[in-house]
Amino acid sequence: MIQVQRLNMDNSLFLEISGWKVLIDPWLEGTEVDFFGWFNTQWHRTAPLSYDQIPAFDTVLITQKYPDHFHAETLKKLKPDHIIAPTSLKGKIEHLLPAASLTTLDSIDNQVMVNNVEVTFLPTQRKIDPIYDAFILDDGKESVFLATHGFQTGDKEIQQIKKASDCQLLINPFNYYKLPFFLGGVVSPGMDGVKHLCEVLDPKKVIATHDEDKHAKGLVSKLAKVIRPSSTEALQKVPWLGDRYLELNHYQKIKIS
Repeated sequence: MIQVQRLNMDNSLFLEISGWKVLIDPWLEGTEVDFFGWFNTQWHRTAPLSYDQIPAFDTVLITQKYPDHFHAETLKKLKPDHIIAPTSLKGKIEHLLPAASLTTLDSIDNQVMVNNVEVTFLPTQRKIDPIYDAFILDDGKESVFLATHGFQTGDKEIQQIKKASDCQLLINPFNYYKLPFFLGGVVSPGMDGVKHLCEVLDPKKVIATHDEDKHAKGLVSKLAKVIRPSSTEALQKVPWLGDRYLELNHYQKIKIS
């Protein structure tokens, strides 16, 4: 069984697969600051769930090293017992939450079994920042593909994907977000990225993530080019998407399978 629930209107989710309960990239308060406030500061336009509304969970999964995914203030409040994260965050997490059990994954040690769910880390092919990775969560019967900034697959990644169970759910951004090349270029590939992953994975359902129109100030917001899908109705008419698309514009828990 797979269930999913938004924790904020951006990138924080509760996911349950085969009884394993996971918080993904929890950010429940305050701001996201990249490097310096004048460079990039963002904060939620819609209030996230309060801490006392967060479902009971077994693990926090951090997908990226950036503060809108690895939000230190939120993690300190949540005090998770177990964290899964890219190896690049090992030192920071151990300093922030020394009592937590930590599992780190990278291109060499890229799989771990937790509560009968296999977690596979798919490192990006990008060699310089920004670095955006993906994850597969697979209980042996069905799987979830999580790509919080989209994901471009190569031959190696395709082979890894073919080993996974049928994809029940793809979680991926729909917005196109691009910065000048000297700030990292394409941050989110938009609908072309969704189409690519739908062709590779053939998911039963697709949920958009990391698409909140947040309050923002600083250099990044002034230079960013953002293209958002026009409407739910338009998305449902896209031939390759259609009834795969699930609009998750609320904080209720929904059952996927």
